[in-house]
Amino acid sequence: MAAIEKRERKTGTTYRAIIRIKGFPPQQKTFKRLTDAKMWAQQTEAAIRRGELQAVAKITANKTLADAIDRYRNEIMPRKTIGTQRSEKSHLAYWEAALGEYGLTYIEPEMISRKLAALAKEKRMKKGDKPGHPSGGVRSLRTIKYYQDTLFAVFKYARQWQWTRQNPVGEIEKITKLRNERVRFLSDEERAALLKACKASVNKHLYPIVIFALSTGARRGEILGLTLEDLDLKRGMAVLRNTKNGDTRSVPVVHHLKELMTRQVKAINKLYDGLELPKHGRLLFARSDGKAPIELNRAWYNALERANLKDFRFHDLRHSTASYLAMNGASQLEIAAVLGHKTLQMVKRYAHLSENHTRDVVTKMNEKIF
Repeated sequence: MAAIEKRERKTGTTYRAIIRIKGFPPQQKTFKRLTDAKMWAQQTEAAIRRGELQAVAKITANKTLADAIDRYRNEIMPRKTIGTQRSEKSHLAYWEAALGEYGLTYIEPEMISRKLAALAKEKRMKKGDKPGHPSGGVRSLRTIKYYQDTLFAVFKYARQWQWTRQNPVGEIEKITKLRNERVRFLSDEERAALLKACKASVNKHLYPIVIFALSTGARRGEILGLTLEDLDLKRGMAVLRNTKNGDTRSVPVVHHLKELMTRQVKAINKLYDGLELPKHGRLLFARSDGKAPIELNRAWYNALERANLKDFRFHDLRHSTASYLAMNGASQLEIAAVLGHKTLQMVKRYAHLSENHTRDVVTKMNEKIF
């Protein structure tokens, strides 16, 4: 409902019109004339209420985006992998702050488009930045797509819950033309420098973790989520449960990695025995209290600096594994199996690295049949 507040100021009398409708952020505007304030309030309230033509049942007409996000967090997110939950958490926090006050029936495609455009221009906060003074780069097109996809999912479930009849995100042009061709992998010299730096780190977990990543192509979260029960040194296998696509897969633990894991198991058991914690659920790479995985960031970045590596991320260790496999003759199907990809699309970026192997295969075939 609209309310008019009269205010006496040194410059004269003003009238502030305030409109409060559940499911819609408060609207207000100040006028010098009472008639103007009343007219604005009447027209604005009518415009807002016309949006209720799209509303669903009365019991759900006032559900806000914040309500939908809260239910999504509680009911939908727990079904997803830890990595997906981590990324969606930041996406949902953004949308809750940007449009959380709005009723679902009041949110239009143009509003979402404006927020996405502003997000694409906004610089990211880096460690050490003062509040309100970000110094990082802008978000990539792929990252903006993830924000859009997360909001689409919230509205999709809101429709299932019969909280709204529309999904305004579906009316926005999809972000489809993405370049995901980054194949940054370590040269022989870079690999030697990085491993030397990791070995010298005060964090004794860093070197075996990096070797694990290079040897198996496992993601950081998959490695840090390993428990002693997931590691079978007799069979030379490790079971990765906390995977991005939700599927459990096994990776070989062989040669140098197996030697490191044998020592790691002994060290971790010694740690947990000293803490008098249960034998079940012991983390393979635990912090000193045994309650969570080791924190890796500082040690990792220090190692990169010591090795003088530029433009290299932990995830690029996975690219390195795939690249080495391709250069050593592994097929796309074999690379996909090692990395845990469900389709071959993601491994096509390594195809050019196996051209020599492909040439050899075709040459041998031609020598036999002609």
